Parts: sequence; C-alpha cells; structure tokens
Amino acid sequence: MTVKKPMPTRSSLSGFTLVELIATISIAAVLLMLAAPSLSDFMRKQRVITSVDSLTAAIGQARSIAIATNSYVTIAPVDNQNWSKGWQVFSEGQSPDGQYVATSDKLIGQYDELPAGMGITFDSTANIAGSIASKSSLTYSPAGYTVTTGRVPQVNAYFYVYYIDTKNPARMLIINALGRARTCDPVATPSTCDKSLTQ
Repeated sequence: MTVKKPMPTRSSLSGFTLVELIATISIAAVLLMLAAPSLSDFMRKQRVITSVDSLTAAIGQARSIAIATNSYVTIAPVDNQNWSKGWQVFSEGQSPDGQYVATSDKLIGQYDELPAGMGITFDSTANIAGSIASKSSLTYSPAGYTVTTGRVPQVNAYFYVYYIDTKNPARMLIINALGRARTCDPVATPSTCDKSLTQ
C-alpha cells in the first residue's frame, strides 16, 4: 500500500508576505536616510585627507630629490598661484627662482587638481631678518632645508586644505625650517597646529 504525502497547505509555506516585505523595505529606507548625512561628511573628510596626503607626498619627493641630486627643488602651483588647480615638483639646479621654465628646469612630477569645491591656501615666512619668503612656491635646498628664492635658509611654510563652502573639514600641512612636514586638524585640535619654528 502506498501512502500519498499530503499537499502543503498555505500556512505551511515559508516566505515573506507583501506586508512584511513593505515593512522591511520601509525600515531599511529610514535607516539609510539617517546614515546619509554621516556618509556625506565622511566622504568630504576623506577627500581633504587624500588631498593633503598627495601634497605631503610631493613635499617628501621634493626634499628627497633635492638631497639626492644636490640641487634646489621647488614645489609650485601649475596655474600661477592657484594651488587647487594642481602642483608640480621640479629641479632648478643651482639657481632657484620658484618658476618652472621648461628649457632650464627638470619636471619631476605633476599632481592633479583638487576635487570641485575645495581650496588650498599657502603661506611662508622667512626666519632670518631681511629675507623674504616666496608666497607662491616652496623650495628645498641640497641640504633638505626650505629656503627663499634667494637661497637663504630658515623658511616656515604651511598649506591649509579646506572646503570652500564651510572651511570644514580642513587639514593644515606645516613645514618647519628644517624642511620636515606634519599635518594637523585646525578644527578638531587647533592646539596641534602651532606654526612656530620649533615644531
């Protein structure tokens, strides 16, 4: 005698009902709406950090090549004084002027422009009386120190990378007179962004 298996009834079938599916999707949508502002802030912060990392790499490259080749190496904006359009690293031999001249200077690297909506401010200060630091470029000596275009050492410099609409998030890249660079967050930890000579 063969026994027939009973047909499954509707109550024994597993799966989601339409009401359960709509409720799950609604909860997921609410959670995504709550997380979206945090994700946007995270992406903005990462773009600033990535831009500062790129600038730090260019500074490290310039300093290393200046020491290795016993020449003056400069970092300058591609578009006159607008650093947000990108920057370039070039060797100027023994006569730095802070300007890239294709016939006499050797281009080492060129870096892309910043994402839209971001900006960079650059400034430098000479620490020896009577010296004037360049406001548009940063030059490293064969000894690895930052110098003026007149080759006088002891220049402090800083880059401020920020979002134009809010100035936040932001990062500051500080280069001391010895040519060493460090980064800090002027919004979250302003005390770490001291631009003094000893930093």
